[in-house]
Amino acid sequence: MKTLMLRSLFALGTMLLLCGCKGRWEDVEKTTGYRGKARVNPFLAAERLLNDLGHEARGAKSLTKMPSHDSVILISGENGLPEGRAKQLLRWTYSGGHLIYCLGGTRAYNDFQTQFGSFISAMLKEEEKDPILTQLGVSAQKRVPLEEIEGMVKDVLNEVVKDGSKKAEPPAKKDEKKNKKSKEDEEDESWLESAQEVKWNGQNYRLSLGGHQQLMLDRSLKSGEFAAGPKDAALALHLQHGMGRVTLLAHARPFRNHWIGERDHARWLYALVGEHGTKEVLFVASSSGSFLALLWQHGWMALVALAVCLIFWLWWQMPRFGPLAEVELDSTRHFASHIGALGEFFWRMRRGPLLVTAARDAVWERVRERHPSLHNSSRQMSDVLAAEISRRTHLPTERVTAAFDVAPPDSAHNLVTLMRDLQTIRRAL
Repeated sequence: MKTLMLRSLFALGTMLLLCGCKGRWEDVEKTTGYRGKARVNPFLAAERLLNDLGHEARGAKSLTKMPSHDSVILISGENGLPEGRAKQLLRWTYSGGHLIYCLGGTRAYNDFQTQFGSFISAMLKEEEKDPILTQLGVSAQKRVPLEEIEGMVKDVLNEVVKDGSKKAEPPAKKDEKKNKKSKEDEEDESWLESAQEVKWNGQNYRLSLGGHQQLMLDRSLKSGEFAAGPKDAALALHLQHGMGRVTLLAHARPFRNHWIGERDHARWLYALVGEHGTKEVLFVASSSGSFLALLWQHGWMALVALAVCLIFWLWWQMPRFGPLAEVELDSTRHFASHIGALGEFFWRMRRGPLLVTAARDAVWERVRERHPSLHNSSRQMSDVLAAEISRRTHLPTERVTAAFDVAPPDSAHNLVTLMRDLQTIRRAL
């Protein structure tokens, strides 16, 4: 009965709670982006597209070895490119390679979220000289003036403060606010995106380019070159460099997983790589290789020689790695070596007093046999006996007395000195 009442009260409380909430709930949809390989590789779709079209496209964590001169390299300049690596890439391009150099957009971030915060931080970052652009006669500048950026940041901060100070609003106002935010997001995206019409090799391409920088070329375009927009404010440049080509992109947006299927991005990528013949295409995540990879590439002969010398030294020094020593079964060890081994055993077992007592007993036994008049049954060193031993051994009297009266030492050095004195005394008697 008591259990039934508790259940009834629980059901009644649940019904009252549901009635108090008016039976409404809100569904919130949040896009988390791609999963698996596409989450960490923003050019996975581009790689698979080129592989299906007959090319050999793959991603590489670093560029440790330059490919053949008929290949294509897509590399990032977001983290800055060392001058030595820039010269190496341009030498490779001059010999016939095709370099696609992106100033941004090569990192693995969520393409389904607004990158307004990263855009603002990139715009506020101080400009640095790019060795690739400098050697090609191209300069880069920010697309938005600094004054406008500061105004945009103030507007965003004001919106955050307003949202935090306002109380709960009715659902209708929330929907209006949500729609307003979506429009603001689209406006934010418009700073990153710019629709361009590019004409190249008799073909027209509708592209959606982006980036927080724009490229400026200080010369006229040659035959076979093109610019996405005016050449003094372009988002993409395609230039001839020796026997090769360099494609400069302010942002890698057209080739990322989320946008490769929009407009003419896929067709443009296929045209840049080349429609005829099989080519190797590398999507490089890092501009420089690891230290160990570079060391092996440029100094493998020295490393191999060092390893061989180390193996030979180990074989020479370590007994287990060398030839087995022959055992001489007919050889006989001297009796003194057995005595020495026995003394070493007692010393390692911390039985040093036993060795000292045995040596002193041997001296007193020699005194009893050869000098019975000087022998003392209590085995106490007398002045007469000490003087006689000092005269025979040329040792100081104090040292002779200490050889019989001092406590057994703990150190090996003092033990050797004491045993040597006792042996000297025994021989002299």
